[in-house]
Amino acid sequence: MRSGPMVVGVDDAAACGRPLRAAVFLARAAGRPLLLVHVRRPAVPMIEGYVPMPEEFAVDREADEAVERELVAALRASGDLEGTEWQLISTTGEAGTELIRIAEERDAACVVVGKRHHGFADVLHRITAGSVSRAVVARHRFPVLVVP
Repeated sequence: MRSGPMVVGVDDAAACGRPLRAAVFLARAAGRPLLLVHVRRPAVPMIEGYVPMPEEFAVDREADEAVERELVAALRASGDLEGTEWQLISTTGEAGTELIRIAEERDAACVVVGKRHHGFADVLHRITAGSVSRAVVARHRFPVLVVP
């Protein structure tokens, strides 16, 4: 097992419950800290030739910080992290790519991801954005736990 933390992707406290609890269990069992990774999609269009104005970044940054504060509050309120050493990292980009990048940088002992595409809207999201769990499993260099 690698020397780093257990890494888990989180998007919102309600949706990440089962993967988060599995990651907490693994972290406690292995005596490792828990690294929660929240990946935001860029709000500014990433279109070739488009140069965003600085004001667009400021608005996005404020909204992102508000979302992150709400996420931390919801995670603390859930009680799932009680008694576990944890840290939240927020980044922007494609979720699978960022999760892999951070896991590699931190020498992750294990990466825990959820798999939850059930409804029509989720299927459309998977088609357009891809499956995070599939991306992590396909390009992993560390143990990966996929929690349904």
